[in-house]
Amino acid sequence: MNVTETTERESQSGLRRWEWLLLFAGLLLFAGQAALSSPQKSAAFDEEYHLAAGYAYLRTGDFRMSLSHPPLVNALSALPLLARDDVALPLDHPSWANSDYFIFSDVFMWQANENPHELLVLARLPVIALGAALVLALFLWARRLGGAAAGWTALLLATCDPNLLANSRLVTTDLGLTLFFFVAVWRLWRWLEQPTRVNLALAGAAAGMAMTSKFTGLMVWPAFLGVLLLHPGSTARRWRGLPALVGMGLLAYLTVWAVFRFDVGPLPGAALALPLPAPFYPYSVLDTFMVIEEQPKTAYLLGQTSPRGWWYYFPVALAVKTPLPALLLAGVGLLAVLRGAGGERRASWRRLAALWLPPALFLALSMTARITIGYRHILPVLPFLILLAAYAVARGWDQVRQSTPLRVVLLALLLWQAVGVARLFPHHEAYFNEIAGGPQNGDRVLVDSNLDWGQDLPALRALMERHGIETVNLAYFGTALPEAYGISYRPLPGFLRFLAGPEVNAYNPYTPDPGWYAISRSSLRLGMMYQNVDIYAYFRDKEPVARAGYSINLYEVTYPPQTPLARTVVTGEAVADVSPQELGAPPGGRLIAKWAASPETTIVPAGRDVALPAGFQRVDADFGGAFTLWGYDAQPAQAGPGAPLHVTLFWRVGSAEAPTPAPATGPPLAAFVHLSAEDPGQILAQYDGWETALRGLERGDVIVQRVTLTVPQDAAAGAYYLRAGLYSPQSGQRLPISGAAQDFVTLGGVEVP
Repeated sequence: MNVTETTERESQSGLRRWEWLLLFAGLLLFAGQAALSSPQKSAAFDEEYHLAAGYAYLRTGDFRMSLSHPPLVNALSALPLLARDDVALPLDHPSWANSDYFIFSDVFMWQANENPHELLVLARLPVIALGAALVLALFLWARRLGGAAAGWTALLLATCDPNLLANSRLVTTDLGLTLFFFVAVWRLWRWLEQPTRVNLALAGAAAGMAMTSKFTGLMVWPAFLGVLLLHPGSTARRWRGLPALVGMGLLAYLTVWAVFRFDVGPLPGAALALPLPAPFYPYSVLDTFMVIEEQPKTAYLLGQTSPRGWWYYFPVALAVKTPLPALLLAGVGLLAVLRGAGGERRASWRRLAALWLPPALFLALSMTARITIGYRHILPVLPFLILLAAYAVARGWDQVRQSTPLRVVLLALLLWQAVGVARLFPHHEAYFNEIAGGPQNGDRVLVDSNLDWGQDLPALRALMERHGIETVNLAYFGTALPEAYGISYRPLPGFLRFLAGPEVNAYNPYTPDPGWYAISRSSLRLGMMYQNVDIYAYFRDKEPVARAGYSINLYEVTYPPQTPLARTVVTGEAVADVSPQELGAPPGGRLIAKWAASPETTIVPAGRDVALPAGFQRVDADFGGAFTLWGYDAQPAQAGPGAPLHVTLFWRVGSAEAPTPAPATGPPLAAFVHLSAEDPGQILAQYDGWETALRGLERGDVIVQRVTLTVPQDAAAGAYYLRAGLYSPQSGQRLPISGAAQDFVTLGGVEVP
């Protein structure tokens, strides 16, 4: 009996009881790995967008937040949230009316709901189920294709694939697209082998689900056409396949229409108000691809950055992020398909075009892409590689059974993959194979979602606890709020989350302030992406003290006591945007940069003379050891309605009791100046703000803060008082005055005539 007859007989036979148990164990192992690692990972970069869009769609039926991605997988992810009555949907926020899904998702995830990570872990469960369904589909197709040996090989390779595991616990669209694209091609192949109405309907419905998972799901149609035309058979039979393809297309669009709740209307923005089924779908497809063309993203590959990417980016990603055992076996399987065997040599590569043509087309499309930021964009290629690997085992199974060396080689390859993924748990997203030197060296080749997508904030918190670190300077490549994961930090420049602000603008990339630094490896290579990609070049050649997962490096910056020092004050522009030569950085020394937002605030470094006005009134009020209100100048003493009040505050960093300035490591602070009645709670006019970064300040520095208040036009005549103090913008809590019962200073009286 030849190989073909053996595998055909095995594929047609049902599973025995022990095989069902083994299959269930494999699926449970896959789902268990994803489910157990999920709570240990913070929200990845895009997860908040997908979850907010999906939940809003389920609750309102409105798909305005689904412009960049179709709603199917997002809605499936959000299903578990419907079972809870404590999930808030901020439809009253302006971002909903403006269809601004960036801001809306941020408000939904981190402001409107108290337990964002708990909601996220729940929303990942349906994606894990989709991942298990993909593993099952792989097993069934492989077994049908090559018998029991092929089925079990596919099951093991899929269950132990780090890329499938990582994407199966992310609330994104990549895994859903991969599943439905694979199932659609599988059912098309089954229809070609056995042209029943059931197979035709399943192929069409799966194609529609691929289209509504992600817009690149449209690639299913060139794949369908290519497989159909290449499949061996008479010309008449192939022509009969074209009407069937049209039927599949109609079923697919019916599926799309159902996902969009059978909406009928004109194409948005079209000149003719012609009613169409699911008009939002073609509109959002065109809009998305126009945005991609107009706004490419900076990418990183092999030490280089580019705003347009490289045609060979995804072939490199495929080579370094796919496990080598799967790659090697897939290569053997592809050769076996193309070479055929015996009498089937000529027709084999055409009959099995469903194995190699769809991934080849998908990879070819990716090589023309403007956005080259992650292996996840070619994830639909991976199941076909596993299928080819399983086919290789099936074709050589007789030789393997008869040859001890071949059995050893096959067993070694399968163990290699299984042990590799087991050792990596729970950091599957950071997988790099031996060609790249493993995940610890992955950022030499790729970053972004290939390695660091903001997923290791829980690991960073644990690392800080282990090292006794209270606060870190954080350069974070992600969208999650670090404080939601219990991290005390001072923000460094980052992509999207920390683009501006005093502390961000004050960061000195040439000689950073002493302290602990947590730098995402994507930030290390890409900086702020759209500008200043080298902002963390200082850290690139330094060995980190430790690493949170594989994505965040922990460094400690120190300087020898005898290091030459120079000090400078930068006003307005970011310190990183000024060259070290312009800043006056000493060669081989350390530059201390202090930053103010505008000329309304002046910083006088310690030891330099401060020009005091004639009306200077000394106060010497110590606010919690952080700052001392040295004094003030307030003009005038009388002001009518609508008149301005000019107040100048003189703050000295630190106090006589505090050995070091508290703001150097503390949370952000802001000053308040109130014009109020005798009762401090009756505020007539107020100022809240702080235009100086805490970064770079030293004990003894003086901050001259100029504030203007305006007396309201309807102010009642009488005596009012100017009061000032400090508070935390994060908590609203005021800093107390040392040795006093009050948390503010009364600067003087103002008479409103």
